[in-house]
Amino acid sequence: MTERCYNFLTVHRPAHAAMMEALARAVGVGPESVDVAHADGDQEGRDWDAPVLCGHHEVTGDVTLSWDVYMHKAPADAPTEPEAALRLAALIGTTVLYPAEGNRPSAYWGAGPDGTVARVRVYERDIPEDDKDTPAKLTVGAAEAYFAQLPAARVMLLPEIYRDELLPVPVADAFAAAVDPGGTAPAESPCNRARECLLLWERLVSRAGSDWALSGRYPLELYLEDLRTRDDLAVRLAAAPPELRGPFVAAAQTLDATFRAATVDDGGRVLADLTGEPVGARGWWWQRRPVRLPWQIV
Repeated sequence: MTERCYNFLTVHRPAHAAMMEALARAVGVGPESVDVAHADGDQEGRDWDAPVLCGHHEVTGDVTLSWDVYMHKAPADAPTEPEAALRLAALIGTTVLYPAEGNRPSAYWGAGPDGTVARVRVYERDIPEDDKDTPAKLTVGAAEAYFAQLPAARVMLLPEIYRDELLPVPVADAFAAAVDPGGTAPAESPCNRARECLLLWERLVSRAGSDWALSGRYPLELYLEDLRTRDDLAVRLAAAPPELRGPFVAAAQTLDATFRAATVDDGGRVLADLTGEPVGARGWWWQRRPVRLPWQIV
């Protein structure tokens, strides 16, 4: 057995008894095993030995209640936070938000009562430090899927998700190992600048080559940024010193081959239509489009 913590924000504020019942069922225990109380209320009567402790407090905006749940001596089959959130959403009939991985305060997942699960962006209004009595105001500004209980949230791909993803870059790493095996070159050196260009291009190439795994999506604005990194790579290739040229060109050709295999040549029609700018005079990578356009939300 181990400890487990859950942090939820809910659109609705259920009654105390309903909270206890739903939370118990969501985490797989009986109601008698759950103690629920307002975080700022009287704590004297709490059952601190209960297997599941929940403190809650009010928030305002698009959500109304914050739940802090602690499950000590959780069994091995205790639900994960995403699983518990989805169960809670169905049991209460509300949309449940829970923190996403990473360090962005705005990064959350949403779980709807209809089973919808998607990333959402949450903003908190600044409150003066001397105003301790005003509940936090939380706004769900955007989501990667439509939530009926969050109608004001703009449905869009969230660029920060894809910027934050950690992707392997074996081609760029192999290049760096070949030209700077000790890793001692200055940050501004030609080999490190070359590796940086390769790394950025490889991130797009690996996504395109895997049909945009993990989510199957990728924002258009980031795709265009990545094509501009290939523009920068072309400039670096042309200016590469002799000692870098061979491995630099070989690495770029490897990545370019993968990109060509994952895209089709349409003469730049799709990108010209999307950007409203002609791309015919730009590099060959601007003349191609993904086999499947990953920025389209179905």
